[in-house]
Amino acid sequence: MKDKKTKTFNKVLSIIFCFVIWPLISLLIVTLIMIVVQTKNVQILTDWILKKRSLVSDFSDFWVASSFYRNITILTIVSGSIVLLTLFNYKNWWKKIKKKFTKQKEINPNNWEYNQFTKEGELKSFKRKFRPGEPNFSLGMFDIYPKKQYLVNNTDAHSIVLGISGSKKTEKIVLPNIWYNATLAHHLKPNMVITDPKRQILSRTGKMLIESGYNIKVFDFEDAKKSLYWNPLEQVWWTVHSKPKEQLDEFDYASAYDKIIEIVELLAWVNKEDSMWESNAKNIIILILKFLLLYSLEDETFTLDFYNLPNLTQTLSERYVKNGAWVKIAEKYKTKNRYWFEFFGEQKSMIDIVPETLSGILTNAINAISSFSQNISIKKITSNITFSVKEIIRDNSKPFAVFICFPDHKNIFDFLMSMLITQIYQESVDFANTLPKQKLKRMLQFYLEEFNSLYLPKIPDWMAISRSRNILFMLIIQSYEQLQKYSTKGRDYKAIKSQARLNFLLETNSDETLKSFSASLGEKIIKKETVSENEKNKTVSVSEQKELIMSVSELKYKNPDMTIISTGGSKPIAIKLKPAYEYLPDDDYVHPNNLKDEVKKFEWDFISMKKIVLNDQKELKQKLEESNFFIKKEKEFLPKEVINAKQEALDFIKNSKSLCSSFK
Repeated sequence: MKDKKTKTFNKVLSIIFCFVIWPLISLLIVTLIMIVVQTKNVQILTDWILKKRSLVSDFSDFWVASSFYRNITILTIVSGSIVLLTLFNYKNWWKKIKKKFTKQKEINPNNWEYNQFTKEGELKSFKRKFRPGEPNFSLGMFDIYPKKQYLVNNTDAHSIVLGISGSKKTEKIVLPNIWYNATLAHHLKPNMVITDPKRQILSRTGKMLIESGYNIKVFDFEDAKKSLYWNPLEQVWWTVHSKPKEQLDEFDYASAYDKIIEIVELLAWVNKEDSMWESNAKNIIILILKFLLLYSLEDETFTLDFYNLPNLTQTLSERYVKNGAWVKIAEKYKTKNRYWFEFFGEQKSMIDIVPETLSGILTNAINAISSFSQNISIKKITSNITFSVKEIIRDNSKPFAVFICFPDHKNIFDFLMSMLITQIYQESVDFANTLPKQKLKRMLQFYLEEFNSLYLPKIPDWMAISRSRNILFMLIIQSYEQLQKYSTKGRDYKAIKSQARLNFLLETNSDETLKSFSASLGEKIIKKETVSENEKNKTVSVSEQKELIMSVSELKYKNPDMTIISTGGSKPIAIKLKPAYEYLPDDDYVHPNNLKDEVKKFEWDFISMKKIVLNDQKELKQKLEESNFFIKKEKEFLPKEVINAKQEALDFIKNSKSLCSSFK
């Protein structure tokens, strides 16, 4: 930019010299010379110096009277300006003339929207086209003289960021995106869901998000003490408990059952492809969850506290399936309504399975939910509620940022993160569908770091419809091959690529990814000369051929500072992005932990389907009752003065203990 500014300054100076300074100087000097030539008398110079003749009069007479010499003077001044202007600008003019008249069959020699490294493309139009101002994915921080600025995509497009470990994809893409969007005007700030395996993003953006008016929600799947609690079955529960059961219709039940099926599909199944054992294991879990939901409408003591996934482990036994209280309860209610009747039929077919087969089915079901009972963090997080998906999605008073922190070296939490993201997305779409334009007022952005750790089987469909709901996804991966797990059941992972029109390439070791990215940049037409020479003459033939704008090898060995961006609606972009650590404050934010664990007073016996009071609570209740009894008797039989004296003595002892402890 400094070079461009210098060129502009020199251009202005040359114009001033050619059309102001030169005409003034030449007007004086050339006129004096022409007067001497016209009079053919050099002595006139001495007369002017000695003031024997008037220089002003001679000068005036020369320009008043029309003469050949005056015309020569005018021609000299004008031609001098033209010659000087040509002298100063001939190089630039020659380039433009050559560009215009030389036959270059490279039909569009400008193959880039802007390439900072080869200087192709118009910088001004590029910056104008991607100027900031609206909520959207940013191309990053573009630092070029005279000022740095965010570049922002001008279409609502999903994004894929390709970068191996150490390529600075978080610093160049993710952090600038969050920072740009969070610092927009209040009504423009988007809601965000961010997977953060290293807690680095939360640490770098937490303080800024709070100062920008964001409601920060943090899930920490490695340390339950620092995490919010969320019951995946809460949405199912409130589908049938949000209104009196007499008002429930078939659509309410169908919606609840669909949610149950979605949750069960996202459990930690060993095989993504359905096998007979896993298919039946899913069916039995779905059946039990249906039963508990129907039963909750009949027994008010069975509350949401007991309707959670960790409690399912108590139901996956042959004893429960064949002889548990649920068998008699289903028999009792089978004629109450069609839902109980249909359930009774499904339950009977499951109970009638031979023990050997049932044992294998239950083993697969237990494997899928074992982490809910074996992992303390998972059990704690999913059996309590301090976070409601529905509430946060429908609260438009302030933007939110949900951070999902997890250890990237453990995959035990992968299915749970997928479940949480699925519920946030699905609730957002359901809410958007209730709005007049079926579009969220605030944009919802998903920043999915380590996307390979997630498995969202419906994400190709999500990406196809979510843009119209004002929902965008950014998938951060190391290569396109990490998307291949979505090539199942007749689907191709390329469906995800086709929906993500905004692609960033920082660095990758995958030749297949480089080949695909190279093809997406498009082709250019180049002119190729072939020279053949013999003793008599020399022949030059010119041909045109297509070549990739950047070949696989050029992408592989490109400048490490070069980030190549394909936006779908524009030509390719190659720029140097400024990493966040060079211009953003390095604030180490620590999210406060204000959660207080409450001791559970009750549990549920799923064999007998009854609420039970825990022993420690029974003893506490009994002691409290005994204490209240003796206090009551004292007040009845002892004088008031004695009771007051006793209370004063107790207060004195209490204060003495406090005093002693303070001295320590």
